[in-house]
Amino acid sequence: MKRFFSIVLILTCVNTAFVFAQHQKIDSLLKVLPDIEDERQRIDLLNELAFQYLLISVNDADKVVQDAIAKSRAISYKKGLAESLKILGIIHFVKNEYGVAVEYDYQSLKLYEELNDLSGQSKVLNNLSLLFSKQNQFDKARDFSLKSLKLKREIGDSVGVVNSLIALSEYYRNAKDYAKAQYLGQLALDRCQTMKYNWGVSYAYLALGELYADQENYTSAARYFKDAVRYARLTNDHMQIVTANNKLGQLFLNSQQYDSAYYFLHTTIALARQKNTRSQEMEALKSLSIYFERMGHLDSALYFTRQVSALERIIFENERREQIASIQMLYDFEKKEQELEFQHKIVRRQYIAIGGVSIILVLSILLGFKFYGLNKTNHLAKEALIKLNVEINKMNENLEMKVQERTEEIARQNQKLIEYAFFTAHEVRGPLARILGLVELARIRELVDDREEILDRLQDAAHELDEIIRIINRKLESSRHL
Repeated sequence: MKRFFSIVLILTCVNTAFVFAQHQKIDSLLKVLPDIEDERQRIDLLNELAFQYLLISVNDADKVVQDAIAKSRAISYKKGLAESLKILGIIHFVKNEYGVAVEYDYQSLKLYEELNDLSGQSKVLNNLSLLFSKQNQFDKARDFSLKSLKLKREIGDSVGVVNSLIALSEYYRNAKDYAKAQYLGQLALDRCQTMKYNWGVSYAYLALGELYADQENYTSAARYFKDAVRYARLTNDHMQIVTANNKLGQLFLNSQQYDSAYYFLHTTIALARQKNTRSQEMEALKSLSIYFERMGHLDSALYFTRQVSALERIIFENERREQIASIQMLYDFEKKEQELEFQHKIVRRQYIAIGGVSIILVLSILLGFKFYGLNKTNHLAKEALIKLNVEINKMNENLEMKVQERTEEIARQNQKLIEYAFFTAHEVRGPLARILGLVELARIRELVDDREEILDRLQDAAHELDEIIRIINRKLESSRHL
């Protein structure tokens, strides 16, 4: 118990110092923000603020970057929007929502390509490499990493080159080519140390630690992971500190050094809960459940297993809400664009009508003066003016009818979009959740005899998901004909 309180005390001191330093950076940005009058500079500052928030609060970073996205779209600022979408991809990467992160990164990459911004492209390509590596799509991860490395070398981005080398090292580690992975990881580490790039040093140490852990060289792996923690603290990289501690806990658990495993897993959980990093917390809880199972404390193992299940439900609900919010944001943006375009059309029509009427009125006045001077056709001029007024009234009535028809059409389309978003968010998750659950069951060794039944149920769930997608396609097809 004394040891546990000592751990808590040390963690509190370290994290208090970290939070204080990071808040100083954020406070300085917040002080500058109100004085910025140029909207583009304000957006750039919001993106910088969101990036700083990433290190201490993912939720605050999300709020700031959403504001930057809205402002960028309002003034069609592509560079600011590209950077915001890139940061949003990092936020979802931290949340372990890799599919959503990939979508935002692709949108960011497209904008950077339109701007011919090689630096922005190289950074997003590197992020995509890491995302696909996390999803075990290693060939894609390698391709994106090589593209990123090529661009970074073209523009002379030394920091970017070492980041791509680390990503390539992870690819070769997953491909079991340990010699090449070690060469690239050590090369990245040497370059980072030469440049005194502490953030890169930390990630290079982590990559090398994972490499040695895969080869069951636990002594070297533990040394590299501890070095990763040390350099992560120098850069106030909270996520890296949590990740490295988690790796140490798993490493000592695998090497049956249970006291050390318990210490680092508890450290990970405390840090993860303090910063609301649920994915790392869940991994540490799973490892802690295994620890208690091996120690013979089945009640404690069951307790932590239940905590894992509860946390998985929270993560799933948050991910679902995030998807619905993303769909709603896209829908609101498209709705505003449609309304704006409709208003522009109305204004253009009104200008044309006013111009036409003005010309007609001028001609009528000229004719009136002419007829008045002749004093013969004054009555005819009056009738012409009356007819023109009637025509103008009819034109106004027609305009009102067209506005009403267009408004009703937009309302129907909006309803279709809402129904589609609701259908997608609720119907697709059911079979997808079953598929994920069945895949997890299939990995459990104790269920080998039930694998055929699991495969059958997987096939049923896949057919159900396929039918839902067909229904979605039919709904979309029917929407096109409206």
